[in-house]
Amino acid sequence: MKTSIINGSEVSRLSVAIQRFSFGNGDIRVGSTPSTSLDDGFSYTKYEPGADVSGDRRTENWFNSTEVGGTASGSGLDMAQTAPDSDDIVAQSLTVSGTTITFNGLSNEEGTTTDTLPDSWVVGAIVEVIVPDSYVVTNDGPYSRITSDALEEIAPYVGMPVTLWYNSVDYQLFISEYIPHSEPPGEDVITASITLAYDSATGTAFTGIPEGYVRLSISDAGSEYKILDVDAGTVTLERMVDGEEDPSWPGFSPRTVLDFDANSLNENDSWMGPFLACPENETVDMFEVNFFFPNGICGYKDSGSKKNRTVTWEIQYRVYGSGSGWTSKTGSYNMKNINGLGFTERVTLGAPGLVEVRCRRTNEQGEGNSRDNMYWQSLRGRLLSRPSSYSGVTTMAVTVETGGKLAAQSDRRVNIVATRIYDTGGTRTISGALYHIGDELGLAMDYEAIDSLEATYWTPDSEFFDYATTDSVSALEMLQKVTNAGKSYFLLTDGLASVAREGVKTWTGIISPQEMTEPLQTAFVAPSADDYDGVDVTYINGTTWAEETVQCRTPGNPTPVKIEDYTLDGVLDQDRAYQIGMRRLMKYRQQRLTHTTTTELDALCYNVGDRIVFTDDIPGSKTISTLIESMSSSGGVTTISISEKLNWDFSNPRALIRYQDGSASGLLVATRAGEYELTVPEQPEFSGIILNDPAIEPPRLIFCESSRVGYSALISEIAPQSDGTCQVTAKEYRDSFYQYDNSSYPGNVA
Repeated sequence: MKTSIINGSEVSRLSVAIQRFSFGNGDIRVGSTPSTSLDDGFSYTKYEPGADVSGDRRTENWFNSTEVGGTASGSGLDMAQTAPDSDDIVAQSLTVSGTTITFNGLSNEEGTTTDTLPDSWVVGAIVEVIVPDSYVVTNDGPYSRITSDALEEIAPYVGMPVTLWYNSVDYQLFISEYIPHSEPPGEDVITASITLAYDSATGTAFTGIPEGYVRLSISDAGSEYKILDVDAGTVTLERMVDGEEDPSWPGFSPRTVLDFDANSLNENDSWMGPFLACPENETVDMFEVNFFFPNGICGYKDSGSKKNRTVTWEIQYRVYGSGSGWTSKTGSYNMKNINGLGFTERVTLGAPGLVEVRCRRTNEQGEGNSRDNMYWQSLRGRLLSRPSSYSGVTTMAVTVETGGKLAAQSDRRVNIVATRIYDTGGTRTISGALYHIGDELGLAMDYEAIDSLEATYWTPDSEFFDYATTDSVSALEMLQKVTNAGKSYFLLTDGLASVAREGVKTWTGIISPQEMTEPLQTAFVAPSADDYDGVDVTYINGTTWAEETVQCRTPGNPTPVKIEDYTLDGVLDQDRAYQIGMRRLMKYRQQRLTHTTTTELDALCYNVGDRIVFTDDIPGSKTISTLIESMSSSGGVTTISISEKLNWDFSNPRALIRYQDGSASGLLVATRAGEYELTVPEQPEFSGIILNDPAIEPPRLIFCESSRVGYSALISEIAPQSDGTCQVTAKEYRDSFYQYDNSSYPGNVA
């Protein structure tokens, strides 16, 4: 990504995200500010994966130098270390005549008489000299007309840029009209006069100086002179115009003044750098330097009001290791702005190369209590090679206006609530997320089961998977996160990656003593102080995008003793977070039984999460497991012959049939038909039962009371053993685990 500053405040950068995304203007924020609030201060261009980005300059491949940038103490490298100091002349008076000026009564800043000039006042030095005089000021329409024959010392002409010094304030103006001194025969003498304007000779009229006899100074823009000779306190000068010597300057009109101002810069050769603009094995054809002014650029008058302030600088560069001379670029900023400002200076090279760059400030920092702290914020070079498109990546080129509208660092906090566009499945959908992961991994997906859950539960219940992460997680963990958000669980079935819904469900099958190679064992966990009696679910709120906590509590216990801290990923709705948290809490409070047994291959008819009925033949358990020997149906009633006698003393006797594929019937009303016979209502599944085939085991019939149907449990593990058997572990099932599945979050009940 690259950041450039244009016109003091605009920042351009490139952001990328893998795969395809959709988002609108309302989904983009800069910091916490919606981009729509910035109006013209924010713009972007979105590029789909594989789109051509070569025409957008924000996508150029730039290398950012690590040596230049923000530090713990500032916003970059402090250019004050390279700025020169000024030497002000302290003297009792100044006498000028022509090109010669003499300082009378020279002293240092402490007031000690020295009669010598500062060390910086040497031949060739550039100095600033302001020599006021008394002028007559009158109002001439919209202008202040300034009249005095002393004007001739600046050799005025219309359009000439000048510096007007008045009341300790400098004004950068242009001569709008010039009337030279003249003595017409027989008429009054005409004294030289001028009027001034802003920006150009035809610009806005300059006015505001009171009428009368006024003390002021007018000189060529900048009031700069070059020292030609120094003799004690006497100096010979030559005027400088746009950095060039002006031999046509007539010199000062003779006078002695007390209110002069003379100073020079104490030049130094301090530089920041040099630093390489790219790695040593690369070349660039262009580089950029960012200068940053955190407090703006502004000067102040003696009255405390603001005025323009100028900052000057110099950039030098050369091919690294060539030993050649430096190439310079100089410039300045003249502003009256106290907001954070930045400027990007771009240098285009004549030929690509590995260049080193150094910078310095060339005028004094903080002069006259001005706000002009300057930092070298960044150095970057444009590499010659760059991709014209990004396959499989959505790119977004952004332009953010900071400075007057946003904090200077806000441009680095552009964030988007983007929605992944899946190749298969709708956006945000749980099925779409599952298919996306499965396609990436090359998994064979159970489309029938996943689509059925999407149509039956996830879409009607507005259950989505909304999740973003930068962490590395396993594929299984991510699949489990996705399904958990939809109150479901991931499993592998028949070689397919599938999903099943957790919740209130009927039993899938039966494991009776006839299938067991070892007796059924049931473990009971008694309630204790170590049990969780509350759950706090942490989730991301879909409105504020901040972490929030949902408190899951049981009625009558608003202040639990032991609370589980549970993080729920992919869910943005507090009601869904509450429902999932209450599932966990109900299991902590009510799930006490764990069943284990071993079968031959019968357990492989089922999968993890299936609800199974376990039965045993323990006396008093009110269940009897038998084999079905024959069946005959007539008139909607089926007569069944079984292998064992039944206890018809059971209250409201019922029968369950375990079919040969492992599935089970519902509870059937059982009627006694004989010592080894009973009748039940005929079921459609009866037609698929195969009897008297030695290769196929007969179906089972479970005889029980209507209120006691074995042990209802959810399979948690099926572990094949080395001897060909399968060990089954299952945990207690109750419908009450899911009693809060349609509840709304009641809030903090404490």
